[in-house]
Amino acid sequence: MGKLVALVLLGVGLSLVGERFLEFRERSNASREVESVEPENCHLIEEIENGSEDIDILPSGLAFISSGLKYQGLPNFAPNEPGKIFLIDLNEQKPRVQALEISGGFDKELFNPHGISIFIDKEHTVYLYVVNHPHMKSTVEIFKFEEQQRSLVYLKTIKHELLKSVNDIVVFGPEQFYATRDHYFTNSFLSLFEMILDLRWTYVLFYSPREVKVVATGFSSANGITVSADQKYFASRILCLRSPG
Repeated sequence: MGKLVALVLLGVGLSLVGERFLEFRERSNASREVESVEPENCHLIEEIENGSEDIDILPSGLAFISSGLKYQGLPNFAPNEPGKIFLIDLNEQKPRVQALEISGGFDKELFNPHGISIFIDKEHTVYLYVVNHPHMKSTVEIFKFEEQQRSLVYLKTIKHELLKSVNDIVVFGPEQFYATRDHYFTNSFLSLFEMILDLRWTYVLFYSPREVKVVATGFSSANGITVSADQKYFASRILCLRSPG
């Protein structure tokens, strides 16, 4: 009798996992047919062979690109090379990228950049906030952009217990930002299991020097986040948040 009950429970469990797996394939468009399209006005940007994760554009047309992300469970084209921040001028007819030098005592060998966001203060100084994953942890690095030297100056690292498995970030004030957590588990196997079961345990958090809190929950994988032009609304996937300002 005990064996029969165990077999029934095993069958029910496997059926549940199988059903969730099929739902996961549907959500991720794994079976979607992709048609080949030849873009008319595009060309290959060289020197980003290791992939690009995020881009943020200045009003002048200069853009920052994060590249070389190493993430658990995902393939990597250069496992032994640190990540980089590239600069590209979108005003050029055929833009080329330039890897930005980083000064200020930053450990470039552990640089593993993910999402990025630009902040411009009242003096028009440009700051670049970068989600970083040294040793597969999550931090936010703050750099000042030196346009004449085409370089970044390291200023500060932000750490917090809620800053785990951070994917993207959007900044709206000095050391004030929203960030997304894309996985609840840090183990790659458990992260995959989490997505298949659609656990929806990830969130969007608000960070400031005075307060850090979760502001939205219920995501299967909180991913990219952006802000409206007037900075009144922030959007992550299909969720819209009103700015605290």
